[in-house]
Amino acid sequence: MAVIGTLLALLVFFALFGLFLTQYVPVWMGENEAAFTTAAGGSFASLKADIDTQYVLGAPPTLGTPFTISSENIPLIAQPTQGSLVFVPQTCPRGFYAPGVSGATSANYGQPVNTSYCVFENQSLSLGPGGSAPYYLSVPTGILSMELPNRYYPSQFYQLEADGVLQVQSGGLQLMAYSPPFNITSLSGNTSVSSSFLQLYGNATTIVGQGSQDVYSHLRFTQHLSSAGTTSTPTFHYRFEIGTQYPCAWSNFLQHQLNVSGVSSTQYTFTPYSGACNNPTGATTVLTVVLNSVNYASIYYAGVILSVGIGGA
Repeated sequence: MAVIGTLLALLVFFALFGLFLTQYVPVWMGENEAAFTTAAGGSFASLKADIDTQYVLGAPPTLGTPFTISSENIPLIAQPTQGSLVFVPQTCPRGFYAPGVSGATSANYGQPVNTSYCVFENQSLSLGPGGSAPYYLSVPTGILSMELPNRYYPSQFYQLEADGVLQVQSGGLQLMAYSPPFNITSLSGNTSVSSSFLQLYGNATTIVGQGSQDVYSHLRFTQHLSSAGTTSTPTFHYRFEIGTQYPCAWSNFLQHQLNVSGVSSTQYTFTPYSGACNNPTGATTVLTVVLNSVNYASIYYAGVILSVGIGGA
């Protein structure tokens, strides 16, 4: 009888333990991973806000943002979910077209010679600052990304590029979680554009582990560029071009900005992206907005060094 009682007790224990593993653990870890995802999004928002404040308002030249790179665990039962934090100061193969570069023409100035795997931004004005000659600015933007391979909560991916934070969920859903300061306004027949132009520098870094890591932003330079129509040339053309691996997020953002700007559909050229959002090859998609009859344009151009870990420049 004692043996039978022991066996029955073990059966009850294993039944309850199995219920715990199959029912309670997924809920508990799902909550842990949801908190992990929220913390990651908050860190990207904080880092972006720090960088924007640095180059616009002259905040301290070095600021740090903590990034939690693993979820909480369930002691003795479930290991924490580990994320990966990656910084890549992007380079574009063969650079950009410019005067003197083989194959360059006035039509392709500022565009990459080879767009493949090139995360870049290009902004150009047909009337430069102070009424000068046409002006263009093209750089590989650099990216900071974080992958959260959640097991019980939908997996997530965040990426900071071109002063915007993209969020990608499992299944290919892409959105602009925290948008760049790109605004178009048309009032009383006057059209103005304001935008940022952010380039990230530093050493390529990959962090995988537990706990948290600080990401430091060091302001390297900032410059405010503006262009206004002159008496002889009252309006000009403005071109915004982004090379990205996440075209759905950027396309929806750009289309929304155009829709709420008040500009006529005849005043701009933009073809929304209509392909598959998933891009397993990592190739670059180029999206271009061209605005005509612009009266005023304002661009903040800034360079920031990112360092992960104990932060010096």
